Amino acid sequence: MDMRSESNFYFYKKVNDLEGKIGQLVEYIQIKHQVTEGYWIMKELLMNRKFVFLWLAQGASGLGSTFATFALSWLIYEMTGSKMAMGSIWVSFMLPNILIQLFSGPYLDRWDRKKVMMFSEWFRAAAFLVLVIWISMDQLEVWHLYAVSIAVGLAQPIFYPASMAYVADILPKDKLIKGNSLLEGTGQVMMLLGPTLGGLLISAFGTEPVLYILIISLGVSGFLLMMNPSSKKKQLVKRESWFTQFKEGLQFYRVYPVLLWVGMMMMMINFSSGAAQPMFLPYITDELGGTAFQYGLFTSAFSFGMVAGTVLTGTLKEPENRKLVMLGSLFISGVLFLGLAWTPFYWLALVISFGQGIFAIIFNINNTTLYQRRVPEHLRGRVFSVRVLLAQAGVPFGAALGGLFAEMFSIPILFTVLGCLIACTTIVCWFNPIFDKLSEKGIVNIDVKAGKK
Repeated sequence: MDMRSESNFYFYKKVNDLEGKIGQLVEYIQIKHQVTEGYWIMKELLMNRKFVFLWLAQGASGLGSTFATFALSWLIYEMTGSKMAMGSIWVSFMLPNILIQLFSGPYLDRWDRKKVMMFSEWFRAAAFLVLVIWISMDQLEVWHLYAVSIAVGLAQPIFYPASMAYVADILPKDKLIKGNSLLEGTGQVMMLLGPTLGGLLISAFGTEPVLYILIISLGVSGFLLMMNPSSKKKQLVKRESWFTQFKEGLQFYRVYPVLLWVGMMMMMINFSSGAAQPMFLPYITDELGGTAFQYGLFTSAFSFGMVAGTVLTGTLKEPENRKLVMLGSLFISGVLFLGLAWTPFYWLALVISFGQGIFAIIFNINNTTLYQRRVPEHLRGRVFSVRVLLAQAGVPFGAALGGLFAEMFSIPILFTVLGCLIACTTIVCWFNPIFDKLSEKGIVNIDVKAGKK
């Protein structure tokens, strides 16, 4: 190598090094710009009085809702010791919950969303206040718990959709992503901390302090919302009836049957989940000899798993074989139920609950993405309303039959049957050719009135 060639070599090496450093500098500046921009957007959100009130109200509502489920489950099992009663209290909550979700959608657009949220909070707070009065007078009866459960099932499902719609009324479009992220993150925190905190309080002080906190939380939430302006008034246009919209949603499933089959599969899976969920309290306290705190920690472990699954799904690229991911995650959930059925160790039950949360959210994210990708935008509301019916219809039946089965046999045998049911359902679906369409990409062009693709 002569001097000139050597000089050129070092020159190009220096140029390449300089280009690399410039690239790193540009990348650093871009990241710093994004962080700075995010910081200023977040600061603007926290300076927005209306958003802060909504944020605090939703956080208080999330804590109150978590405590409500925990307290009702604990009270009914403490008073009756009956697994059938545990199942039936969930039925009394889920049936009105599903009905309200199905029929309230078209009307939430017409009502003042702030007042809808206030009604939801204060109605639930009043229901639990009456419950506390019955307890303080030593006149609490089992039917009182069912009455409160029905009241909560009627009022709770209208809060979240009204809240999400109200965000768009008080924030500009360029702030919505950050605003929704903060609201969703706060909700996740309450789901994580609520059961553990509720269990700790019940173990230390009994049920009444939990009831006082949830009443105060829901009451304060309503007062914070009262400080905000009402929803923006919009000109009402003539709408199709709810029945017409629901029928068009059904028509989509007829001409694109893979979503119908997914919905039927979810009905079976949620039947199993509905049967298992009310039994987790007696499972932890009776089968594993745990306390209220350990039951709360067990419930929180599932939520931690969902957070971990969300992070995992967001980190990895979108799967090419959605069929494998969706059915595989459900199959593993069924296998984990078998592990839950026969483990004698509480710590292993925590690990299994964490794993079930991971695979549950992996399926849910891919299932939601499937709907968003397949369903044309103008039909999504109609199709999603049918989806709610298909997905949740199995829950109350599972809760009722699960309690009866556990009472007649045992919780480990119930979990074994449910695990086998989930695993066998996914195996049958795997060999059904219609599920190959899960991995297809694109939106379906469809005329629902004509019934053709």
